[in-house]
Amino acid sequence: MYIPKHFESTELSKQVEIIKKNPLGTLFSSEAGRLGFFRWNYPSNEDDPDFDMCASHIPFVFGEFDSGEYKLIAHLARKNQQVEMLERVQKCLVVFQSVDSYISPAWYPMKKKTHKFVPTWDFAAVHVYGKPKIIRDDKDWLINMLSTLTDQEEEKRPEGEIYEEKWSVSDAPDSYIDAMLKNIVGLEIDITHIQSKFKFDQNKSQVNVEGVVENLLKEVGGEKGQEMAHLVKDNYPGSL
Repeated sequence: MYIPKHFESTELSKQVEIIKKNPLGTLFSSEAGRLGFFRWNYPSNEDDPDFDMCASHIPFVFGEFDSGEYKLIAHLARKNQQVEMLERVQKCLVVFQSVDSYISPAWYPMKKKTHKFVPTWDFAAVHVYGKPKIIRDDKDWLINMLSTLTDQEEEKRPEGEIYEEKWSVSDAPDSYIDAMLKNIVGLEIDITHIQSKFKFDQNKSQVNVEGVVENLLKEVGGEKGQEMAHLVKDNYPGSL
């Protein structure tokens, strides 16, 4: 990933926060590098010229272990063609992205004086690299993974009389869960390294960043505007 120095973030806590708030990651894997002239030795689909590349969009849980290891855990449909590819390759990439927003030059107060500004886009992207492991027919592992993922997301839901009760895997009949488990496989990724780009106008002057924050709250508004404003303020090298 191209990361200018002023947009680079190496803080694990910030990277994990993006993953936990935005757990739907894009899982990439490819066999292009190892196939080369010998690609006919591997399964192919003549109708798909990019059969040696694959991506799936699935929710993940970031796991921290006492051993100091970090993992991503998830599940895939058993019929997903990427499953067999992941069993053959030694590495994969998962991309997570924060809430994002177009940034108008009109939001920069200094624009009125110099007009030397162009539009940009603010966002955070976290790239997680690791070694994939497919887990088949391990009921206990799958149940634990599904419970952990469900609890992670149910905890984000509001509580109170006007809201539906929070759901847990144990709410569903055992026979139904057993039937559903037959359609999925588990995925565990041993993380080797993480890259992240937090692009939130850190290279702009304070007066212009204050203008961005003001207009994110005013024009974008709602939860998205508030979250974007928080990210811009939190990542600015000075105090706003």
